[in-house]
Amino acid sequence: MTQERDERAGILDAIAAGAPEILSLSRWMAAHPELSCEEHETSRRYIAYLEQRGFGVRRAVAGLATAFVAEAGSPDAPFAAALLAEMDALPEIGHACGHSLSGPASLLAAAALREVIPGDRLRVVVVGTPAEETGVGKPRLVADGVFDDVDVAMMAHASDMRRAHRLFLGNRKYEFVFHGRAAHAAAYPEQGVNALDAVISLFVSIGLLRQQLPRAARVHGIVSDGGQAPNIIPERAAARIWVRALEQDVLDDAAARVEACAQAAAAATGTRLEVASGVGASPSMRPNLTLADTYRRQLDFLGLPETAHAPNEAIGSSDITHVSQVVPTIHPNFPIGSDLQLHTREFAEAAASPGGEAGLLEGARALALTAAELARDPALRAAVAAESGRSDR
Repeated sequence: MTQERDERAGILDAIAAGAPEILSLSRWMAAHPELSCEEHETSRRYIAYLEQRGFGVRRAVAGLATAFVAEAGSPDAPFAAALLAEMDALPEIGHACGHSLSGPASLLAAAALREVIPGDRLRVVVVGTPAEETGVGKPRLVADGVFDDVDVAMMAHASDMRRAHRLFLGNRKYEFVFHGRAAHAAAYPEQGVNALDAVISLFVSIGLLRQQLPRAARVHGIVSDGGQAPNIIPERAAARIWVRALEQDVLDDAAARVEACAQAAAAATGTRLEVASGVGASPSMRPNLTLADTYRRQLDFLGLPETAHAPNEAIGSSDITHVSQVVPTIHPNFPIGSDLQLHTREFAEAAASPGGEAGLLEGARALALTAAELARDPALRAAVAAESGRSDR
């Protein structure tokens, strides 16, 4: 118990001492948002912060210019915790997803762990993960083997909720392109094959399909190409459609039925259908409740009650679900205000507020304390590994 008390106190003291610098970094990010795969200065500042604290850094990991892996601690340590540091912003509305908070929170937690927990007991790995908003980053890092030799992966995300366990929807992304034949829309309409008619038929079919889909399924999309001019029968038209669900069998079934709608639209209009899977598709989140409960205990220790939100409430998709397929993973929420919605200007403003900064520090404390408890408790590590079907190291 003395070791536990000392480690907890040391971690909280280290986070308090490191708060001014990390909050300065967060404020810089809020004022200088960088888009997916363009996070060059953010990545450089993350790396500089970690190198100053004794982390060894590998740059441009998995062929991504802004991705990195930073490590501290012995390669032979019995436990390795990966903290994910997101960095990208959204077009026009900046850090309206709060990566200016979640990324620095992971950095601060990692720095505190490096300072307090001996390196022969814990290897701390910070993974700089670009392009979350486009779903490109983490799948590439997973495929490159970045998470093969870590025991858990964690990050905390800004929200108007506080919850230790949060799920994500699997997401299939399609580009349905219909090819027809152009003709003058007034003089020779009968000579044309209208690709836009196929897109309209697709949306009508999907609208009718929704009544027969399970409540857990989501289908939404846009017309990405509707033709060039009103007096030309469109020879090409296209739609981007996303299909989402929590359960894999529900996702597979809904996606197959949406594909059938597209095929029927092509057949009905005499067009040729080209189907492309969109970049950034993701599986649903594979939960690890033992790891989430460990994070929850840290919230209890810090006197922070969870809000009354279910794990599947108000959720979207994220590329962290790829990580959850290969290593026990959590993505809890910390609150930065009330009645907020992600991807809005109001959320970006809240992320840059004192409430946002308080949330960042909460996330850093809870993440670091979670890793410290796992480093102390081999039986807990084994339980986390067993739940995900992995062998404990």
